Amino acid sequence: MRQSICSTAIALLAMVCLPAAADSLWSPNSRSLFADRKARAVGDIVTIVVVQATATSHKAAHSTSKKLGAEAGPGLGLLSFFPDLSLEAERGNSGTGTSTETTALTDRITARVTAVMPNGTLRIEGTRSVKLKKDHLECVVRGLIRQEDIHFDNTVLSSDVADLELLWTGKGPIDAKQRPGLISRLLDLLW
Repeated sequence: MRQSICSTAIALLAMVCLPAAADSLWSPNSRSLFADRKARAVGDIVTIVVVQATATSHKAAHSTSKKLGAEAGPGLGLLSFFPDLSLEAERGNSGTGTSTETTALTDRITARVTAVMPNGTLRIEGTRSVKLKKDHLECVVRGLIRQEDIHFDNTVLSSDVADLELLWTGKGPIDAKQRPGLISRLLDLLW
């Protein structure tokens, strides 16, 4: 028993005499004890969930028709050598055209906050470059987002991005194969 009292006394004496050391969950760079990690300042990162689907359709039709007719009887007197004259002309034109385009894009692109507007709206911009063998693909996203549109997991739907710019570009053998040949381009110029 005496030994247990001694060890308790030594432990109490050590606690009183030695400085305490502990790490805090709070640091000078912490924003808030209660806030989440949503983007809200220049340099913060936010993920844009791109879900774009567009469909357009255009139909046109036209029809024109013109008709001209003239008739004359035989000449009388001095003009009797003119035979019966008749002239008839008809012209018609019609055409139809249909154009349909459908686009669907699904992606996730991480962007950086580049500016905070006076009303709290965030200007974002992000770029992703991928090099696959000899092909180089690049995706750029730009726009404005409201802080209240940022979800709990720090994502924003592309439909909630104002002034949205999505640019997909590619260079390399795949891009070159998708372009029309020289003869096709010349024919397009002529017709």
